[in-house]
Amino acid sequence: MAKKNGGKKTDTDTKKKKKPAKRDEAAPQAEQNGSLEEQLRAAVKAVDVAEILTDPLTRSIENLLRLAARSIGTDEASVLVRDGDEGGLKFMVALGSVADKLLHVKIPPGEGIAGFVFASGTPMIVEDVAQAEGFYDKVDALTNYSTQTILATPLRVNEETVGVLEFINRIGDPPYRPYTPEEMDQAAHFADAIATLVDAHETAGLIETLFEHSAGNGKGKGRVRQSELREWLKGVRSAPEHRDLLLLAVSLRDIASRGEAERELCREVLEALARFTEKQSSAGMSYLSF
Repeated sequence: MAKKNGGKKTDTDTKKKKKPAKRDEAAPQAEQNGSLEEQLRAAVKAVDVAEILTDPLTRSIENLLRLAARSIGTDEASVLVRDGDEGGLKFMVALGSVADKLLHVKIPPGEGIAGFVFASGTPMIVEDVAQAEGFYDKVDALTNYSTQTILATPLRVNEETVGVLEFINRIGDPPYRPYTPEEMDQAAHFADAIATLVDAHETAGLIETLFEHSAGNGKGKGRVRQSELREWLKGVRSAPEHRDLLLLAVSLRDIASRGEAERELCREVLEALARFTEKQSSAGMSYLSF
């Protein structure tokens, strides 16, 4: 007769009852989180934010520039915009035989006819650049082009100059007929429309850059802290008013993200500020009407 084991479990019983470990439980939690973070970052990166806002605005500016050039009587025209906040200029959109070369050219602060128009906010006609003081001939040297006559007018938004609209030479062969005061007035109408788009383009470009930076730029970096965003924005080469606007937005987001009480406080402050500015504007209009 076989002996009883007294109720003790044998090795065979233990092996039968042992359950296999689940694969998900065996994977470290940190590894799973890392995988999820990588997937989310890849999804964000798949949305190509670069130029998603600025590209349509650039095309609109180019279309307006073509219409303006045709109306003025030339096929050589350009839109120059601020290069940083020290008065330098760069070509944003250009038409004509050396358009591609112009997009790589920058004009130092205060240099050239465009620099004068930008700094002074005064439109200008140059009948013959050979006789004009202050003409910046390095642009012609870099592009292998011969500028002879110019019409330049400022791009202004809310009393602030954001760039310069420039027309060069005429259609046909030299000597070119100088531009007229009537054509300067006509150019000013196009400048008003283009200036609005240029201002929107600058803001959109900064928002795109801010998005890429805050998302870690797709290089494995974590979410950028608000303090880092503020420090980074202070060094961005852009118009001061656009930087200040986004700095305020970053600060507001930082406060509002801390809880419902903070969000309510932000709402109350903004509403009070809106009422104050509206009151000040109404008082100013009443004074002017008086």
